[in-house]
Amino acid sequence: MRVPAILAAAALAGILLTAPAAQAASAGPRPADTSELDRQYLNRAHQDNLFEIITGDLAASKGLCPQVRTLGAEFADHHLALDADLIAVSAREGVPLAGSPDPGQLGEIAGLVIRSGPDFDLTWLQDQIDVHVRDLKLGELELTFGWSPEVKRLALEAAPVLQHHLDETTAAVATCTTPR
Repeated sequence: MRVPAILAAAALAGILLTAPAAQAASAGPRPADTSELDRQYLNRAHQDNLFEIITGDLAASKGLCPQVRTLGAEFADHHLALDADLIAVSAREGVPLAGSPDPGQLGEIAGLVIRSGPDFDLTWLQDQIDVHVRDLKLGELELTFGWSPEVKRLALEAAPVLQHHLDETTAAVATCTTPR
């Protein structure tokens, strides 16, 4: 069984990446400058990073379109790096993180696992557009209303990566959905 399939199966079983969540939960009391919005941002961004890592690995191995395979690997790598920083900030801020993507995302992962060919590519690209648009809006909210300077830094540093991914995905839709 390939590594992406193992990751997808683990995510569906709800056992993916529980160590960082436990680590953050045991980090102690929250600093006074961490708001509810900061905590929500950390959890939503973390779950979206996990989703991106899993689905990126799937795209790298299952994508029919070469651009989908390339973008999948790139996105997984970038979101892994973003999440490493997020997990460290979460631990310092004392914010426990979810151990897996949210239930809706787990359903989307399950849907991707059973798809193939152009159907997989189109579904993956649309999922990427949706999650990156949502994450850009989430970051804007954090930058405008968040309290924690560290959490706001995460949102600020993630924004150009997310925008680049959105631009690449949008461009890939035309390339990967055109009949060959």
